[in-house]
Parts: sequence; C-alpha cells; structure tokens
Amino acid sequence: MKTLPQHVIIDVSAYETELVDGRLRAVGEELVSELVRLVAEGDGVAVCRGVAQTLARHGLDVRKDQDAALARDYLESQFRAFGDRVDVARFSPVTMDYDRIADMDVDGYNKNTHFTPNGDHTTEREFLTTKCVHFDAATPFVGNIYGPNTNIVGGVPVVCDTRAYCEEAGVTPADLIELMPHSFNVAVKEEHAEPVLAGYAAAVDADLSADLVMVVLLNEVDRGLAHAGSEPRPADPAKPARRPIRHLEYQFAEDVELAKWYRHYSLDIPQPSLQVPDEAARERYHRGIDPVGAQGTAEG
Repeated sequence: MKTLPQHVIIDVSAYETELVDGRLRAVGEELVSELVRLVAEGDGVAVCRGVAQTLARHGLDVRKDQDAALARDYLESQFRAFGDRVDVARFSPVTMDYDRIADMDVDGYNKNTHFTPNGDHTTEREFLTTKCVHFDAATPFVGNIYGPNTNIVGGVPVVCDTRAYCEEAGVTPADLIELMPHSFNVAVKEEHAEPVLAGYAAAVDADLSADLVMVVLLNEVDRGLAHAGSEPRPADPAKPARRPIRHLEYQFAEDVELAKWYRHYSLDIPQPSLQVPDEAARERYHRGIDPVGAQGTAEG
C-alpha cells in the first residue's frame, strides 16, 4: 500500500499558537487556509500531524491526558474554522439543512456503550468503530482525530480514492455502497473494496503513540474519498489498550434530512440494532484491513 503524498501532509508545529486561559489557540488563519486549499479546492484530503511538538513548545506533554485533550480541542477548532470558510452546500448532491458541526469521542479499539451520534434522532446503542472501506453518512466533510494510542499495534488510518476508482472503473456512486447492519455509515461493497484497496488506497504515516493526527476528508460518496483503518491489536494482551478517536461531522436537526440522503443513493433507511453485531458482521465491517504497509508499528 502507498503512503499519502507529502503535499497533503500539514506539519501543524510550523504554525504559531498561543496558550490562553488553558486553551491552545491559532495565531492567524494560515493553517485553516491550507485545509481549505487541500480539502475543498484540491485533493479532498489533508493530514495534520506534529501537534506533539506544538504542545512541547508550551511546556506540555502529549502523553499526559489533560495535555492531549488540549491538542484535540485545538485540532477541532481548526476543523470548525475550516467549516466556517467552506460553503458545504456546494459539496452535497442533495439539498441538506446542515445546522452545526458535532464532535464525538469514541474508542477505536474497545466497544463503545451508550453511544449516539445525534440524540435528536438516533437512539443510544452499543457501537464498534467502522474499519472496512466506508463513508460516514450524510456529511460532506469529516474530521477524525486519532491518538495518542496506548498499547496498540496497527490502527493506522487509510484514505481511499474512490473518486478516481469510480471514474476509471465506470462505477456510479449509488452502485459503490451498501448499508451496514449496525451503523448509519455506508460501506463500499466487497466487490469494489478489494480493487480500491489494491490500487487506490494510501496509509497515513504517523506515530500514533507519540502524536495526534487529524485526517480531514471530502467524505461525500459522490466525488469524495472513503476511509478505513488497519486492524488495531494490543501490543501486550495482558495490558489495557486504548485507541482514542474524536470524530467531527456536519449534522442537522430533523431526521427527514437523513432519509433524504439515503434515498438519493437508492438505499433504505438504516435501523441499526442496539447491541454490537454478530461475528459475521464484525468480520465484514468492523475488522480492520491489513494490506501490506498499513500494519503500523508497536505503539505504546
């Protein structure tokens, strides 16, 4: 598997910050402008890394939970500033009444309980993060903040250029995807996922035990990019393992908007179960991919 091209990697430590009232703040808008240029005007992807060095300049340590939380909030603030600069309607194939950007913290290795992405119109349930090739539903852009991991091998983010695959293979967006049995996300069908991983996928090169990485994607099925992850495993099975992820997405107040999005892609409205899926569904949708080059190294 390839790694992402260098020009979509942003070293956030090169951008000036200040620590004010216990929060990291950007000085200027240069980082946000880079996100707009790369994601909305260019490749559809940007990877922000190097925030551990930003913390260190302020006497903070990414391995301390409270300092990692500051870094996570800082990266989220840049995604929100990106959202303020982008006309999201230009990137949605159906008119959607997006009214906010929401954030949710999940564990990318262990089972999440009492999870809901939007309490307005989805019920709390058990949840496993999706690791097959997929899109998050009904949000043209997503930001995923990974790390720092504890006692984890693998769990590497993977970006999939389904836009190029569809163009070159003559596949329509509606034919690319299918519903998942335990998620509002949509998976790339197995018949397409294999060639996508073979020729159109790239792993994010980062040490997720010693840094946080934010991957910002043009996530819309139509003309966007899918994502996945390699299988996370404990480096030492006798010790606790954690793979924190903060997910950022566009949301809306009325569930009619969600139905509108699924119908655009000729899909039924999903009705996820409240418990984690059975073994067959886990193997298909929640087991990470392990192509050559995406295994990562022992982290933590």
